[in-house]
Amino acid sequence: MILLLVIGLFLGLAGYVVSTLESTYSAEKTVSKIYAKQQGYHALVSLVPYIKDALRREDQKVDSLMDPWAFPFEVETERGSLRVEIRDEDRFVDLRKAVRDPKLERVLRRVFRDLGIDPSKVDLIKNWSRTREIRSVYDLLRMGFTEEEVSKVLEAVTVYSSGKINVNTAPKVVLKALDEDMDDIVVERITERRARRPFEKVEDLVLIEGITFDTLYRMKDLVDVRSAVFRVQATVRVGDVETTLDLVYDRRSGKILYKRIY
Repeated sequence: MILLLVIGLFLGLAGYVVSTLESTYSAEKTVSKIYAKQQGYHALVSLVPYIKDALRREDQKVDSLMDPWAFPFEVETERGSLRVEIRDEDRFVDLRKAVRDPKLERVLRRVFRDLGIDPSKVDLIKNWSRTREIRSVYDLLRMGFTEEEVSKVLEAVTVYSSGKINVNTAPKVVLKALDEDMDDIVVERITERRARRPFEKVEDLVLIEGITFDTLYRMKDLVDVRSAVFRVQATVRVGDVETTLDLVYDRRSGKILYKRIY
C-alpha cells in the first residue's frame, strides 16, 4: 500500500538525517548549526522525488480528507525528527483565477462576505492583477487589506490551484460560498456525508438534501471531486536546528510550481 511505502521511505530518510548529523554535536556550536542546516537542506532535497512519486501513485479518481496524504505524520528519535504535512490547494478559491472568471469571482465575494470582509475589496485584487502578478496570498497586504483580514482568508484562498474546488476537501466557508442557495445546514450535510464516504462524482451532490438540480447546474463548472495541486511542508529538526521545505506540486502536469527551503 502506498501509505506504507511512503512511511518506509520517510523512516529511512529520518535515519539518514540523524546519522549524517550525529557528528555535529562534537563541533563548535555555531559551526555545528550551519552544518546541521546544510545537511537538513540536502535531506529535504532528497525527499522531494519520494513525495512526488507518492502523490502520483495515489488513486486520482477521488481525493478526500480520508486519503493517506491528508494525515500529517512525524518520525522522532532521541536525536532528531521529521514531520510531513500535505494538503491540497484545490480546497480553496484561487485568487488569480477568480479575477478572470466571473463565477469564481462571485464565490470569492461570498467568501469575503461570510468572513466579515467587505466583498468590494475583490476589486482591489482585480485592479492589482491588471498590472502585476499575484505571487502570494500575502500580496493582499500590499493591496490594502489589513493583517486581520489576511489572517481570516488564509484558510479559504490560494494562488495555486487547478481552478476547480474539491468538494471533498473544501472548508465550510468555501462550500457555503459556492452558491447563494447554500446555507449552514446544507454545508453541514455535505461535510457529514463526505466524512463517511467521499463524493465520487460531482453529480452525487444532488443526493444532499437542500441541493437541487438547479443548484448543481449553477456550480458544476466550479467544483470537482479530485485535486491536482498539493502543498507539502516538511521539517527536519535536529537539536534546536530546524530546516523546512515548502513545496507546491501540480500532480497532473508533474511540475513543481513553487519550492523554498529555509
